[in-house]
Amino acid sequence: MDATKNRRPAMAAVGCAIILATGIGSTSVLNAITPLLIEGMGTTVTDYAFGPMLATIFAFVGSLIGAKFITRIGARKCLLIGTVCVTVVLCLIATATNTVLWYVANVINGVVLAIGAHAAAAGVLAEHYGPRTPSVFGVVIGVMSFLVAGEVFVESLMLGAMDYRTIVYVFAAAVLVLGLFSNLVLIGKLPSERAKGAAASAPEAAPGDAPAPEAAGAEQAEEPAGITLHDALRSPALYLFFLAMVLASFPINGYSAYASYFFVGNGMTASFAATLLSVFAVIVALISLVSGTVSKKLGASVTSVIIFVGFAAGVFLMVTWTSNGALPIAFASLVLCALIGPVQILPALFIPQLFGMKDYTSINAFGMGGFYLGGAAVFVIVAAVMQSLGFNMGFIVLAGCGVAALVLFLLAIATSPIKRMKKPQAARTAAPAPTPEDAPALVKKIGKTTYKVRVHFSQTSTETMSDKIKRMLKNEIQQM
Repeated sequence: MDATKNRRPAMAAVGCAIILATGIGSTSVLNAITPLLIEGMGTTVTDYAFGPMLATIFAFVGSLIGAKFITRIGARKCLLIGTVCVTVVLCLIATATNTVLWYVANVINGVVLAIGAHAAAAGVLAEHYGPRTPSVFGVVIGVMSFLVAGEVFVESLMLGAMDYRTIVYVFAAAVLVLGLFSNLVLIGKLPSERAKGAAASAPEAAPGDAPAPEAAGAEQAEEPAGITLHDALRSPALYLFFLAMVLASFPINGYSAYASYFFVGNGMTASFAATLLSVFAVIVALISLVSGTVSKKLGASVTSVIIFVGFAAGVFLMVTWTSNGALPIAFASLVLCALIGPVQILPALFIPQLFGMKDYTSINAFGMGGFYLGGAAVFVIVAAVMQSLGFNMGFIVLAGCGVAALVLFLLAIATSPIKRMKKPQAARTAAPAPTPEDAPALVKKIGKTTYKVRVHFSQTSTETMSDKIKRMLKNEIQQM
């Protein structure tokens, strides 16, 4: 029992990686068979592309209520709902013979992104790892990236043996089985769920009775520092953070969507461009594996500078490559642009610094809403820029959005409400605490010996005299 308890955080992290890989990874699986889906539904590329746009729009809309929903329902249950919904989405797509079911499936998928993906997984990890969540979340994203790459590879092998509808059904079954196993077995009940269950099953104490050890421990557990989403809505830092997440989504989504168009449009063969992008995906996965640990040491500000300035430098090399065609420059641009991959862990880095961990899950869901909003807009904006001003300008816009996001993140730190909370706290802790010698003493002479008994009470404790005496007596009895 104890061994399982000790392994539970690691098991929960593995479970989150599998759920994200099968849920979000389904998008990559569908992208790999886009021509077959268009043919099977008898539609056009334009009508088909409206589906993913619907998904991102509803992901943003869903995030507006997702924060409260995740808090009320619970992060683990939201992941479970996400697993079931993704299964339904894939089944709808497998049966679709027109765009109606395709659009319905994308609407559902958008809602899943809001409540049953990153934000919910971050909430699960936060319960187990607390301040270490950014480091662990980076590893989870890295493992997820490798698993998704494996899914696409398996799919490519299956294409030679069965039609695409059967393949989608197979992946739907895999999502359901692996998702349920990960949720119910690997993640299991979260600490907050177990605490609620223990409180509900505990016998009602009679008036004046001392609290049970378990209840006393729960009452004395320190609440995470920070502010709630409701309080954060009054701070400009939250809106700066939200706008930063909107712009932060432009580089990663824009590059993923249009990098192949950029390279092919500038003379590279389609097959070689595909090879480059597969290398890009591997580099992103490797960077994501270590990004959490590295970013924890460097801090949110330095990490964001590396991510966005590195991407901008990569875009500069891409533009340079178009004029000389040197392959080493193309590879160098690939590595630098891959630094944008860990952008998904930025909420885990900034939220503790901006708002604390008190309402981490809700604020994270709010921030991811901005990320999804940007993802819905980037496809249209960048396509329009490239069509009117060329491929180079389209990617320069992506780099500019990344730099603007960096500025907004730094401004959010400057206006953080947590800073104002820490100042009075620091003033309180700076005051010297009374020494035991200054405490009132009870003087009693027994024989030739004089005894001085002093009792020290914490200035910040909420414990009453009665509670303190009961606790001291209980400790004495236990030591007998």
